Amino acid sequence: MSDTELARQIKKCQQGDKNAFSWLLSEFGPRLYRYFLRVSGSQANAEDLLQDLFVRLLEKIGSYRHEYKFEHWLFQVAANMARDRARKLSRHKPAMSLYSQDDDQQLADQIESEEKEPLQLLQDRHQIDQLQEALTQLPEQDREILLLRHYSQLSFKEIADYYDVPVSTALVRVHRGLKKLRKIMEKNEVSK
Repeated sequence: MSDTELARQIKKCQQGDKNAFSWLLSEFGPRLYRYFLRVSGSQANAEDLLQDLFVRLLEKIGSYRHEYKFEHWLFQVAANMARDRARKLSRHKPAMSLYSQDDDQQLADQIESEEKEPLQLLQDRHQIDQLQEALTQLPEQDREILLLRHYSQLSFKEIADYYDVPVSTALVRVHRGLKKLRKIMEKNEVSK
């Protein structure tokens, strides 16, 4: 998608064009859903957050100023919504999930299709579980920056814009987060 096409669709959306809004949904919905799924750990929460985000987008699209990058603005709103939801549910530790409930069925399908050896698939699943556990042990800001980079697929420039820091600072923060994650995983492996 080109910046020109995105700007055109946003302008049409601001004028009330429902087709343009549908275009925004199809363009950004899957990435936002994956981000919400990783942050909330629940398909139901991810769906609720995505629906709430697009309702808010529909209400607030008129206030979007084109001098800001839309994707950055949209993911900032998404991250704020996810943080608000986590705070509301803070009496229960949020369960993060690196795979969805559908992955259980996919695992069974893969075993049947013999793409990989069943033992290898289970080892892969175990590694995902270990990664998931380590992510929950990271400070919130480190976890968020890693999820923005690796699951929302934001560039370092977009992350820098999001946090309003230089690109070099975004690179350092992602690197530092990965280093902390690695140490946690090593520590967890030794303690088992």
